[in-house]
Amino acid sequence: MNLLIKNAKIVSNGILEKDIKDIYIENGIIKKIDKNINIDNIKIIDAKNNYVLPGFIDIGCKIFENGYESKDNVLRLSQAGAKGGYTTITTSSSAKPIVDNKTVVEYIHSKCKGEANINLYPIGNMTKGGEGKEISEIGEMILTGVVGISDGDKPIEDTNLLRDIFLYSRMFDITVMTTLIEPNLSKNGTVNYGCMATKLGLVGIPREAEEIEASKNIILSKYTGAKVHISYVTTKGTVELIRQAKKEGVNITCSTAPHYFTLTDRQVDNYNTFAKVMPPLREEEDIKAIKEGLKDGTIDIIASGHSPSLYEKKVTEFERAEFGISGLDVAFNITNTKLLKESDFSIEDITILMSKNPANILGFKNKGEIKEGYDADIIIVDNEKEKIIKSSEFLSRAKYSPYEDMTVFGEILATIVSGNILYNID
Repeated sequence: MNLLIKNAKIVSNGILEKDIKDIYIENGIIKKIDKNINIDNIKIIDAKNNYVLPGFIDIGCKIFENGYESKDNVLRLSQAGAKGGYTTITTSSSAKPIVDNKTVVEYIHSKCKGEANINLYPIGNMTKGGEGKEISEIGEMILTGVVGISDGDKPIEDTNLLRDIFLYSRMFDITVMTTLIEPNLSKNGTVNYGCMATKLGLVGIPREAEEIEASKNIILSKYTGAKVHISYVTTKGTVELIRQAKKEGVNITCSTAPHYFTLTDRQVDNYNTFAKVMPPLREEEDIKAIKEGLKDGTIDIIASGHSPSLYEKKVTEFERAEFGISGLDVAFNITNTKLLKESDFSIEDITILMSKNPANILGFKNKGEIKEGYDADIIIVDNEKEKIIKSSEFLSRAKYSPYEDMTVFGEILATIVSGNILYNID
């Protein structure tokens, strides 16, 4: 589809264009960016001097298919993603089906091609069945189209096996995505280890469970040279460990999610299961450290943290309730409100954290920027518009939120993928 976006306030690669410009899209590619482009007989969308950003790229959303139709599937994920400003999503290897061979990769590609409108790419499992015991068909999966490898929510306890995977990944120059939950320290834990856990009589997960795993990954990355991405940093100590590692030249990146720089473990008071997430919410000092890490480049990505669960699986006894949060619909709203409106971040910073850096880390050569020759994955944003979060309006099936009734700023006005308008608030 050919498309002309008029009156765009373009933000790309951390830079806000000085002049209002137009963007001409031809066959899904950004063909020309200039002032006052005029083309006859073409679809036009007027940005009305609102911000026009590269589409957000999310790392590690959970998707459920066979036997999990009540949770988010390919169609729901793409709908919620488009509404939230996401044009590209990678699917978590810990979701179903387990992505540990090329046949499953081919299945996911076929599902995405037939049902998804946004770009969906699978992350492959490092080990067979995600069990952390035997290396999976990593090479074949990479050749079939996975854009990263991970074992999802499970850390690999066998350090020798993990080292071998790190070394093997270098043959393909692919990112290894790891999770920071040391299994013995976190066993049976449901919330952050601290006063709130004691008050509620719940088993806590200490900071050490994250920071020990972070140290292990940093050391292995340093000595193997593997490209390692740490998912969902939540503690002050982990931020400092990664900051120091980057200063030493270790090839490591990391991400966090909006709930980790906006909510503390106080949110689980009165056994509020909507705030039960993994890793758990931490404390004020951790929120401060994560914001500092986002600002100085220690933390590379803001991911949605979208991990859907049935409403019925959340409104039950705290220990029995599933971990999870619905993030795709509101990640930008929360980020825009808490970082741009209430802190010293800019809209330019957001394009780096939610578009440019994810594209670089995943190896996408033509995404993450608004630039001639790049894929026409674009969103139009009014970052001043006020709204109230209502989970009943989510397009995700996970219709619950710890942010229910919160007033936020920012609205995705339109989402365009490969030149096709997938979402338009008008």
